[in-house]
Amino acid sequence: MSFKLLPLLGALVLAAPAHAVSINMSDFSFAAPTTVNMQGTDGSPSYDGQAGRFSGTSDGGVPGSDLLRFGLIDDAATSSSFVAWCAELTQTFNFDVTYDYTLVSGLAHFGATKNDELSRLFTAAQGFVVDSNTSAAMQAGIWEIIYEQGPTFSLLGGTFKGGPEDPSAQGAFDTVNGFLMHLSDYAALARIDVLENGAQQDFLVATIPEPETWVLTIAGLALIGFLRRRRAR
Repeated sequence: MSFKLLPLLGALVLAAPAHAVSINMSDFSFAAPTTVNMQGTDGSPSYDGQAGRFSGTSDGGVPGSDLLRFGLIDDAATSSSFVAWCAELTQTFNFDVTYDYTLVSGLAHFGATKNDELSRLFTAAQGFVVDSNTSAAMQAGIWEIIYEQGPTFSLLGGTFKGGPEDPSAQGAFDTVNGFLMHLSDYAALARIDVLENGAQQDFLVATIPEPETWVLTIAGLALIGFLRRRRAR
């Protein structure tokens, strides 16, 4: 079995079926969110405003039960909190309002190619998001993958580009741009899920398995391969 197939196999194993969930986004994860100016052409949208990761809660029959079921939070009994990103720029939402969403896999929402590219970005940027500037830069990188229609990704050119209005944040954007320009150097280890709503903004949730999870996954796949070879004899 080629190890190049493991990210795809992992996505197929971890992909969640569509499921209803109620969520409430409370605010940006970091105070004083950074303002960006993103410019789209040839059908890509433009955006001028605050950007960054959101913090929210699951609001349902049992707090956090839906997100717990799909691994997006650790313990529904103690917390229903999670973080998410803007997955599209053509709709809006309001903080502190509960909306009904459908939770689907990134594979179903974006297709295999973009799901893989988003997974690589989150794998590359583990631990990068620590403040409002790095949060905004990461959000810009997500939009770049979703909306760029050209063959390569860069915040500096193509059909979708842009940066921060505050020059002090440019270094964070340059770092994300480096990730984008070298996505193929990173494995697609992160699971991508999307909260879909036809009237409000969609949200992206990324989950990066702990290293021991991948060790068990690889071991399990190896065992399956071994058993199949024995049966084929």
